[in-house]
Amino acid sequence: MHQILAIIKKDILQWMRRPLYFISSTLLAILIITCVGNTLTGSNSISFGLYDPEKLSQLARYLGESHRFQVHTYGDLNTAKKDLSDHKIVALANVSQDPLEDQVQIVTDGRNPMIDQQISAGILNVLTKKDKELNLPLQSVTLFPVTFSLRDYITPGLAAYLCYVLASMNLGFSWIYEWMEKTYRQIILAPNGLRAAIIAKTFTVTVEASIVLWLSLCLTAPVAGFTLGNNLLGLAGFTLLSMFCYTCVGLGAACLLKTIRIYTMTVSILGVALMFMSGVVIPTDAMPLWEQAGAKAFPMYYSADAFKGVMLGTPADYAHDALLLVCWACLGLATATILLTKRKATL
Repeated sequence: MHQILAIIKKDILQWMRRPLYFISSTLLAILIITCVGNTLTGSNSISFGLYDPEKLSQLARYLGESHRFQVHTYGDLNTAKKDLSDHKIVALANVSQDPLEDQVQIVTDGRNPMIDQQISAGILNVLTKKDKELNLPLQSVTLFPVTFSLRDYITPGLAAYLCYVLASMNLGFSWIYEWMEKTYRQIILAPNGLRAAIIAKTFTVTVEASIVLWLSLCLTAPVAGFTLGNNLLGLAGFTLLSMFCYTCVGLGAACLLKTIRIYTMTVSILGVALMFMSGVVIPTDAMPLWEQAGAKAFPMYYSADAFKGVMLGTPADYAHDALLLVCWACLGLATATILLTKRKATL
């Protein structure tokens, strides 16, 4: 019993002496609970347009009371459709203004099958409430009909997430283990050794992880039945760019966190949270505004957008996505260089 109590005391003291571990684990757990919870329970902040200038229906009231929609009313149908096309709203209820035509047309963008499911579930919930006296025939249409399946839509986001996992895990484990074994300590003490170590490690991890992802996609596509698209050059380019970005970010995180335990915990939990909030599982357009802002602050959102563009042919801002990925890569490299330079001076 004395030995057990001594070990417990030692572990508690070690835990108390590592405030960064406690703070990061708490914050990341809160992020997981919030983001994953929002995703699995369905969107509850869907930006929804309503065209009913004559107020022939009570949809605005009922949609608001459902607490699943943020209703934006429009007096001009063309303006509403433009906002839908520009992703300012994710769906539009077009109420027929002819009193003899008691009908509501639900218009969606059409490029996102998961949005259609979320809208259908929310509308069904509103219209089937026992205390609602709202009986309107619904017609569903899309602005841009597409032919890809839900499996096609999910896969590009998963590819973006795998870029994060493969690059950060490969880089982090490799760098921290070699640093602990003093391999890289010896290298960086040589002339231009620090620069050579960073360039070599980021290059090898980027290429190795990209090859793994390409092989996985090519081998899985015929079995799972998803499309790789026709833009294979774009797919290869954004795979390399995404891998490079996460490799650099992983290097910066590894130099900051130093130990395998903290690095693994941070990267793993953060990766799951980012997967759920970056449009991989449900579209960011249907998330609360604060979660949309959080998603757009991290590179996985831009990786997912680029992968969807090259694999599905949907509109994507490739230049903007590439620029943000490069900026994150530079931030990671700068962080690693500064920390390693300071550490080199103490060796």
